[in-house]
Amino acid sequence: MDRVAIKEEAKKKIKGNLWTIWKPLVLFELCVFVIFFIIGFLVGLLKLDKNVYNIVLGVLSFCASFIETGFMFAYAKYILSFIRGEKFDWNDVKEYTKKHMVRAFVISFVVGLIIIGCSILLVIPGIIAAIGLTFYEEVAVDNEDLGTMDVIKKAWAITNGHKMDIFVFTLSFIGWEILASLTFGILYIWLMPYIVVATAMVYEKLK
Repeated sequence: MDRVAIKEEAKKKIKGNLWTIWKPLVLFELCVFVIFFIIGFLVGLLKLDKNVYNIVLGVLSFCASFIETGFMFAYAKYILSFIRGEKFDWNDVKEYTKKHMVRAFVISFVVGLIIIGCSILLVIPGIIAAIGLTFYEEVAVDNEDLGTMDVIKKAWAITNGHKMDIFVFTLSFIGWEILASLTFGILYIWLMPYIVVATAMVYEKLK
C-alpha cells in the first residue's frame, strides 16, 4: 500500500470539493438540531417531573444516536460515490439513512461489542480489533445483501496483511491533527475531507 501516493491523490480529489464533502454533514447536523430544539422546547413547556424529563432526554439521546448511525453509513456510501465519480446526492443520503438505519445500528453495535470485548482483555487486542474492522461501514454499504457477521468477516479479511500499514497510515495524520488544534479547529475545514477521502481510498485499494 503506497501511503504517500494515496494521500497525494486524496489531496487532488478534495481540491475545490470541500463543500461537496462537508455538505451532508452540515445539513444533517442542522436537521437534527432543529428537530431536537423544537422537541426540547415543547417538552420544556410541559414542565415535566425531573425523573420523567430525564427519561425523555434519554429516549431522545438514543433516537439521535440511532439516526446518526444510519447517517454515517449513508455518508460512507456518499464518500465512496464521490471518489468513484458516481452520483449520490443529499436526497440519496436521506433515503439511504431511512432505509438502512436498523441494519447500520445492529452492525455498529456488534462491531462496538467486539472492540470493547477485545479491549477488556488487553489494550493491544483492542487496537488490533479496531484496525481490523476499520472498513466495516464501507463493506456494509458495498454489500447490502450481507448479514452482520458476514460484513464483519469481510471487513476483517480486507485488512489481513495490512493492519500495520493502516496503523501507520492513521498515525501519519497526527501532525495535521496537532496543527489543526493550534488553529482552534479552523484547519479541520480542510483536514476532515482530506482524512475521510484518503481513508476511503485506502479501502478502494485494499478491497
